Amino acid sequence: MTTLQAIVLGVIQGLTEFLPVSSSGHLALAQMIMGVQPSVTFALGVHAGTALAVLALYGRDVWRIITGFFRGIAYRDGSARLALCLVFTSIPAAIVGFAASDAVESAFGSPMFVAIGLLISGVVLWVTGGRATPGRASRRLVTGRTITYGQALGVGISQALAVFPGVSRSGMTISGALGLGFDRAFAATYSFIASLPVILGAVALWPISNPDALASIHLPSLAAGAAASFVSGVVAMLALRSIVQHGKLRRFSYYLWALGLAAILWETRGLWL
Repeated sequence: MTTLQAIVLGVIQGLTEFLPVSSSGHLALAQMIMGVQPSVTFALGVHAGTALAVLALYGRDVWRIITGFFRGIAYRDGSARLALCLVFTSIPAAIVGFAASDAVESAFGSPMFVAIGLLISGVVLWVTGGRATPGRASRRLVTGRTITYGQALGVGISQALAVFPGVSRSGMTISGALGLGFDRAFAATYSFIASLPVILGAVALWPISNPDALASIHLPSLAAGAAASFVSGVVAMLALRSIVQHGKLRRFSYYLWALGLAAILWETRGLWL
């Protein structure tokens, strides 16, 4: 993989990590088109860049959640609840990722698997993206102060499905949150911050479970890709916050269906667009 290819893939990762179109699916398909061997190690490297993008925009919120966790433990005043909710949200993805690690790695090299994931993501966005935002009943919407552990676990189950390429993590978590009655702004923010434990956990554990993973990667290219994903990730988050608040998620369904069908056509007939 050349440095230029890594930068292009990094931009794709950053833009599609937070837009509800599946970064893993786009990354897998882009690598196939470029003739680059799909690599979970490279995918996790550019995911680390998007994790840094979350910290750049939501660092203060993350810090308040961390300090609230320890304050809540010390004083038992409920400050730890939001941090514990994020733990509940992270558990399902950790279980699925660990139990199905071999299947996930194989799926990265399968255009058909990626295509099915894209089609599923499109259906989910279509169903939840058209939900009307309550007017006067907005006080009943779930916020950071009212979220329950059960609701957090529900979002986590949605996020667990996105372990497989083609299934959009942001799309699944935001859709799951909206389906559970989350406030639109909080749904986006919670989705962004909830990505941190999953991404950072995967980045930390993958080299441990695969000691030779880094040896097969050109580190300067990986660094360039991570930097590109950081910059494009910031742009994507700013855009998605507005998209979610205006209830325009359903529009992404058409793109996901078109891309999924194109991938199926490419796989079955050797064609592309």
